[in-house]
Amino acid sequence: MAQSLVLSILVLALAFCILQVQGSDGGAQDCCLTYSRKEIPASIVRGYRKQNISLGCAMPAILFSPRKRSQRELCADPKEAWVQKLMRRLDKPSAPRKPAQDCKKNKGAPKSDKKRKGSKGCKRTETSKGP
Repeated sequence: MAQSLVLSILVLALAFCILQVQGSDGGAQDCCLTYSRKEIPASIVRGYRKQNISLGCAMPAILFSPRKRSQRELCADPKEAWVQKLMRRLDKPSAPRKPAQDCKKNKGAPKSDKKRKGSKGCKRTETSKGP
């Protein structure tokens, strides 16, 4: 009798914990409720994820992640042509970055307190032209 009481209490505690984790809306906390009315520029987007009805959301959507992490995700209709185009663009592997040019730092000269915009600590070296 005591074992079944303890087991019942554990089952209730587990059920309570699961409900707390899911939230009162059945786990659909990050669902889009409306679509963006304007086309989202590719320059402000770094990625996307799909929202499915099977996950407890009311409508399918594409959630675009903005480059600025402090901004919220932007919802779009997956049937729209511009949404499909933006998704294809984001799916393409990005072009490899050019390796940084070797800069020759003048190790013997005293460092200047002023930093030039874009210099990143390298000084330009001039190539001497032959006669």
